[in-house]
Amino acid sequence: MTRKLYYEDAYLKETTVQVTESANDGRGQYVVLDQTCFYPEGGGQPADQGMIGTAPVLDVQNQAGEIRHYLDRQLEPGRYQAKLDWQKRWEHMQQHAGQHLLSALLEDRHGYRTTSFHLGQERVSIDLHKASIDRETLRQVELEANRIISRHLPIRTRWVNEDQLAQLDLRKPPAVSGDIRLVEMDGIDLNACGGTHPDNTAGIGLLKIIGTEKAKGGTRLYFLCGERALGHFGKLSDTSDALIGKLNAPLAELVQAADVLLSEKAAADKEIMELKKQLLLAEAKTLTPENGMAIRNFGDRPVKELQQLARLATEEHPAACILFAAQAEGRIRFVCARGAESAADMRETLKRLLAETDGKGGGTPALAQGGGNTEEPFERFQEIFNEIHASG
Repeated sequence: MTRKLYYEDAYLKETTVQVTESANDGRGQYVVLDQTCFYPEGGGQPADQGMIGTAPVLDVQNQAGEIRHYLDRQLEPGRYQAKLDWQKRWEHMQQHAGQHLLSALLEDRHGYRTTSFHLGQERVSIDLHKASIDRETLRQVELEANRIISRHLPIRTRWVNEDQLAQLDLRKPPAVSGDIRLVEMDGIDLNACGGTHPDNTAGIGLLKIIGTEKAKGGTRLYFLCGERALGHFGKLSDTSDALIGKLNAPLAELVQAADVLLSEKAAADKEIMELKKQLLLAEAKTLTPENGMAIRNFGDRPVKELQQLARLATEEHPAACILFAAQAEGRIRFVCARGAESAADMRETLKRLLAETDGKGGGTPALAQGGGNTEEPFERFQEIFNEIHASG
């Protein structure tokens, strides 16, 4: 059985190990060691990474009691130097301890019970059993957490058997049986946990709640601790500095400046839409049907624009049948329309046109649209459209 050095010393960064087994399973190439400082994924905490000799450790999993270290290459049995990716481990320790602290405060002081925990690559989250939580409670919990962090409270671990466990008041019953590992944050939390943590609350650094959302009938709360939180603040600072320069407004007035800009944009968009409509109307007036038909290929023009133009054109020419196309790079899109005085069914017209492509479409008797891939020139579709009109 592999000796779990990460339980003996969570701050151990490097050690000598013996590769006792080298094999391959569905996940890939792995080795088993006589002892390890690499924490396997579990309890919401991701696996450690690092190096064994010259081989990167990509993942660590506990498979039926066997700790498997997944590598990008095969390692023969023998002795190697194992080195932890300490920055990643330290981040995990900070986030995991922060979760213990946050969950304890939310439950004991505010009545919100944590139902699950996830430590992602960018964000950390806990799921709470209630469907909502107000901003004032979030502010209060965040302040409480950071005050406790600054008190440098010890975080201790110990093992107990099932008889000893029965005498303790744990936050929730353990998910495993036998000897249980407890993590205790002095005076704040006592919980069964297999993860790694700093040896005192000061190691958490700081805790910042960054948002909530509804999830699984409850509330998902996102937060960051320590160096992750500092990195997040750095990104926010860079972003706000850039916006201050672009909007020419101080930080306190950024939202107001953005609202003004968005309002101006909405007014400009409305004006542009009206101008486009007028241009399309003017274009529709210039379309002169020949033999009751207007046929045009507009290249790569947006189909939605062609639909608008077709509607306006049939209003100007109620007896006309219209074929507009957007053809470019081996693909064609059709808009087929007819005016109120025509009895043609544009769905049938479109179906005939699409038979020359691999595409599909649909619509109403008055307006149908669709398209697909084809190498046929537009003249072929113009010919089909003319045949349909002549036969109708």
